[in-house]
Amino acid sequence: MKITLRFIFGLAIAFGGSANAFAAPAGAERTQAWNAETSDLEADASIIYGRLPNGLRYAIRPNQRPQNQVLVRMTIDFGSAAEAEDEQGLAHFIEHMAFNGSTHVPEGEMVKMLERLGLSFGADTNASTGYTQTQYKLDLPKADPLLIERALFLMRETAREISFNPASVDRERGVILAEKSARENFGFQSARAANNLFYPNSFYATRYPIGTVEVIQTAPAERMRALYRTYYRPDRMKIIVVGPVDPIAIERELVAKFADWRVDAPPLGAIDQCNLDTKRGISAQSFVHPEIGESISVQQFLQDKKRPDTLGRAMIELKMSIANAIISRRMARRSREEDIPFLGGGVTFDLGLCDQYATIGYGVAGKDGSWRSLLAFTEQTVRQAVQYGFEESEIAEQIKRLDAQYENAAKNAGTESSAAIANALVALDEDVYNSDQYRQLLWRQIRPFITKASIHAEFSSWFGQMDRPQIFLTTKENAGAPADDILAAYVASRNAPVTAPMARTATSFAYTDFGPAGSIMSDKTIPDLGIRAIRFDNGVLLNLKKTDFEDNRIRYSLRIDGGQLHFGKENAVLASLMSATYVSGGLEAHDIEDLRSILAGTTVSPAFGVGDRFFGAAGAVAPADLERQLQIMAAFTTHPGYSENALRLFRRPLPELYARLQATPASALAVAMSKIMTDDDPRFALAPLETIQSADFAMLKASLGDALRQNRLEIALVGDLDEDAAIAAVARSFGALPKRASDGQDYDAQLQPGWSAKRGNFDIPHNGEANQLAWRRIWTTTGDVDQKTTQSMDLLARVATLRLTDELREKLGATYGVSANSDMSNLYLQRGTFSVSTAGDPKDIAVIETTVDQVISALVKSPVDADVFERARKPVLESYADWKKQNNTWLGVVAESQTNPDRLNRFRNSESNFTSITADDLWQLAKQYLGKPAEFTFRALPDEMISAGAKSAE
Repeated sequence: MKITLRFIFGLAIAFGGSANAFAAPAGAERTQAWNAETSDLEADASIIYGRLPNGLRYAIRPNQRPQNQVLVRMTIDFGSAAEAEDEQGLAHFIEHMAFNGSTHVPEGEMVKMLERLGLSFGADTNASTGYTQTQYKLDLPKADPLLIERALFLMRETAREISFNPASVDRERGVILAEKSARENFGFQSARAANNLFYPNSFYATRYPIGTVEVIQTAPAERMRALYRTYYRPDRMKIIVVGPVDPIAIERELVAKFADWRVDAPPLGAIDQCNLDTKRGISAQSFVHPEIGESISVQQFLQDKKRPDTLGRAMIELKMSIANAIISRRMARRSREEDIPFLGGGVTFDLGLCDQYATIGYGVAGKDGSWRSLLAFTEQTVRQAVQYGFEESEIAEQIKRLDAQYENAAKNAGTESSAAIANALVALDEDVYNSDQYRQLLWRQIRPFITKASIHAEFSSWFGQMDRPQIFLTTKENAGAPADDILAAYVASRNAPVTAPMARTATSFAYTDFGPAGSIMSDKTIPDLGIRAIRFDNGVLLNLKKTDFEDNRIRYSLRIDGGQLHFGKENAVLASLMSATYVSGGLEAHDIEDLRSILAGTTVSPAFGVGDRFFGAAGAVAPADLERQLQIMAAFTTHPGYSENALRLFRRPLPELYARLQATPASALAVAMSKIMTDDDPRFALAPLETIQSADFAMLKASLGDALRQNRLEIALVGDLDEDAAIAAVARSFGALPKRASDGQDYDAQLQPGWSAKRGNFDIPHNGEANQLAWRRIWTTTGDVDQKTTQSMDLLARVATLRLTDELREKLGATYGVSANSDMSNLYLQRGTFSVSTAGDPKDIAVIETTVDQVISALVKSPVDADVFERARKPVLESYADWKKQNNTWLGVVAESQTNPDRLNRFRNSESNFTSITADDLWQLAKQYLGKPAEFTFRALPDEMISAGAKSAE
């Protein structure tokens, strides 16, 4: 039972009582909750569990959030851990073949069928393969019985009817090799090396889901089919359905689709077992790469026992999570107060590895060349906790966090999202799914036993055994570090004495009184949208939208005119400085660590940043915490701390970050592209390292001036509101501040940037793998002047993506993924782009460019055919079903409802505008914007390839 990690909705009143109150239809039987037989915890009664006679298990959870969407998941207890030597990668290959033809669905038609039903491949339709589980997912846009029937039909096709046509298998090999190539960079190589050290001879080190090149290239279709027939069987499958559904109807469909499936072979055993040598001695290994970051990981595996989801395990995990959180806070505070080359890290603790081991350890990242000090810093911080334990104040802070966490989860339970429920059921493994109300009750019962002494005893009992760890270092040092050096550094740290942690004094929040509460000058309602628009006498604008889409949650937005536009071209670097340091600089009365302690037990965030045209923040908070959230944001406008610690932390990782800008094709392309297209305009291109390092708080304060105190300010609140209480809270905080400008700032002079006159093809060197390429072709368009045009260009990009995917991925296997995108700025109204982006192997660059040219030429030559148009259009149309029933949607509208009334009109007209778009509209736009040569083509190629080309040209 992962109490601190899994928040799951449990409500049995959907049917007026237990969800199992109705009998299962013929051909199915109801069962107890998954894994309930091994647990002493109460399962969530709102979920219907059942089984078919062939062993297939299912879970159905009626849920109304979103109000239309139905999520279908199918999992198979099968992954790469089950593969033989000549099968490595075939579990993943089988997953790919599920979309390439089955008994009743011709090759190439499954994805198209789903798109015609309103699903987008990738976002709504996808699959994944792990070591021990394969998952297929369909996110249906509505609870239409016919759509649900089609979804379960396709799951049945996937479960037993995949064709494995040899020609289809051969075509898919290139796609999988492209996926493998795209993923296996130095980071993946480092992970392989770490697994070899930590999990030698286990499937974690020998059976990666992506497989081997030899098997992917040569494995015959029959070998895949045999593996598929062995493991894809009903007694290894689960079907999960969550959404506004009739459970009886779902069960009948499951019976109709799956009940006739019989497998005569005896059941297979579990495949998630592995063996580790917990008696091996201490050892170390380093992984060296010129582009990798400095990090060190220390782990030890202890022989344990199988631990079902019980109260006893929950108590262990709770105590350890509290201890780990305290240690993380200690590390963060010390790294802020002292000049330690620490960039992040924490403690590792896990039960249940391979069902028989516990994992203890810690990992930390830092500046290049700092591993010795990092190792000592982390080892001694952990050993300090083992030796001296934790302070009462530290425990109390974490207890407050947990109190709030469980209380708010229980209050939110009625509007838990279907996605959260479905994902939790998929990841359940051997645990039991509990309701949030039960978790809160359980927490209240065990809370008295979570004491300082018990936490120290639990933590020291585990980490006190850390005497033979395995140590893994990643570094860019030329020769790395010999194992003996690493071990010597570890032993030296272990022999260094540690002192007790310094006690800290709790403080009270200093910013609760901003003066007399403001008065309302006007209070109007926008009737058709239900938005209440208020203006206070000091000029503060407040917009309210009460909804019932999320219980116990208010979405908020604060916008103060300015943002990046305020700094302009000459001070653009200060926008980056402010984004990274303003909040971490704390307040005058509280540094950021003290502020986080003060906020423990609340949902309040110390949020304040820089947008393109505003300063401010956005987030979500519980209604009970709204006033404190407003006070925090008001304090950041009036009493920022500008702590030098924040400036030091901001500067600390910059040399390493800049040194790795060319480490991957995607990063190298993104950095170079922004520089080239904008003539290195600092508002859009990454500033030179020396420029950003020289920026400081004196410069920021001078540039900001009184903007945060005087510029026009607009607040939006959406959700579970008590309007009167919200208005009063704003009146006491922002409404009590000095008078503000009633009009927006004039930034028109900044809004006319164009594109560089330097057009053409640009080869960008990267320092990644020699078989990796990033590629992008860009046509310039215009800004977001007309809503329908913007929507049409977005739809044209969806059409192009479908066509490019068909050609480049499905037919040629030249890339794992390709996409088109339209970006029409709603700020810089002369600027827009239409781009095609992909990745692959440099040897395929000619094929990629020729294919893209052919697809774009076809879009320009004639209107797209009706089927492709509908496949691109339908998922967007279906998304409107729940669009207006989500608080995030409304926050985007309400945020500027007084200062940007055009946004209200766009909201009103969005669906009708989109519905009116025709294939001919797209053709006209394609001719207008794509019927000319692309202005920019960027190719991020291996550095040695560009160097060789330059020498050849000489």
